[in-house]
Amino acid sequence: MTTVAEERSPLRSWQFRRVIAAEFTSSIGTQMTTLALPWFVLMTTGSPARMGLVFLIQILPVPLLAMPAGLLVARWGARRVTIAGDLSSALLTAAVPTLYVADMLPFWALLVIVALIGCVASAYLSAQRMLLTESIGLDEGVVTAGNALFETATSTARLVGPAVAGFLIAQFGALNVLWIDAASFAVSAALLVGLPRHTPASEPSSSHHMADGVRYLFRDRVLRTLAFAALGYGMLMPVVMLALPVLAKNRYDADPHVAGWLLAAWGGGTALGTVVVARLARRCTPVRLAAAGGVGAAVVLWFLPWDQPVTTLAVTVAAGCMFLPAVTAPAVALMMLRPPEHLRPHVVPVFGAAVFVASPIAYGVAGVLFEHLAVSTVLTAVAVGASLCALLLLGLARRTEPGPEAGGPSAARPTVGGTDLTTTHQQER
Repeated sequence: MTTVAEERSPLRSWQFRRVIAAEFTSSIGTQMTTLALPWFVLMTTGSPARMGLVFLIQILPVPLLAMPAGLLVARWGARRVTIAGDLSSALLTAAVPTLYVADMLPFWALLVIVALIGCVASAYLSAQRMLLTESIGLDEGVVTAGNALFETATSTARLVGPAVAGFLIAQFGALNVLWIDAASFAVSAALLVGLPRHTPASEPSSSHHMADGVRYLFRDRVLRTLAFAALGYGMLMPVVMLALPVLAKNRYDADPHVAGWLLAAWGGGTALGTVVVARLARRCTPVRLAAAGGVGAAVVLWFLPWDQPVTTLAVTVAAGCMFLPAVTAPAVALMMLRPPEHLRPHVVPVFGAAVFVASPIAYGVAGVLFEHLAVSTVLTAVAVGASLCALLLLGLARRTEPGPEAGGPSAARPTVGGTDLTTTHQQER
């Protein structure tokens, strides 16, 4: 028997379509900057360590400000925070080429700007996910599919943005690409203006709500395990991303087109993976889906250290990233739906911080490692770490195997994709 929730598509919601359009627009510009800014630093300074420092400074505020950002989202609402984040990001991104043209962009000023962008992102990222839930409801299968489609938009941008950026950088220079990113944020804000406002379920009048969110996260075995796995991927995947421009410089004659295509392969593989996850979301429990994605990513990452032609390297990058949405989409769906409604604005940023807390360390350490070790050695260590994360997710999947009574839909209790949520919560804790 197929339930109404199972038949419902997130794309039927005009609000969801508006959120997806805004995300895709801003992500196109962001992904172009993901190549343009580090390429500018790498080619002008010749230092992978400085390139890594730019990534570190930009991502560092996200885990540091996760809890205050959660209070801000709970107080202002996801819509207002997202629009404010878009406008702020547009101004900050435009400041980089503006100051450079005026010969007022020393390296320390660039670090200040990217740090401010990171401060905006600390609230923006969690607000985006809350806005997604507000647009499609609370059914777990629908939210998982919605998260997969949301990541389809971002990963498609990862496919298009870097490839276009590689061409534009070669023609017009890296910093001129930043103007497109600034414009994309402005368009994203305009797309979100018409969304309805949502009143918070409870008034976040004190910081004890954040402590309750932390306690809930560590008390819930499923979210706790997923947070540890996310911490691992948050440490490993930035190293892979940072390796791509280094590989283009060291192995492929410093060709920006190669760097663009490698980052595009990252986005293309992720886009393909999100399409598959959206179809599997109602047929497979989120924990099983995450475990399968972790195993697939770990296997493919073992091929990444090999010295190979750029074509096969791009295929390997795409194949590895194809499995990542199977981990992230179910994890985000459970993060948003398992906690009580009044705790969601506080659990979401804490869980997100688990992903980002390791990233500043990873970017900083990776930049130094690439100056002193072979890229293949560092990428081998990444494959080992991904294998450990996969084992962690496999153990969680075995421990949360649904019992016979939770195998099919139930009209009396909340179900998602044929899984009894009440029974599953009792088994997974």
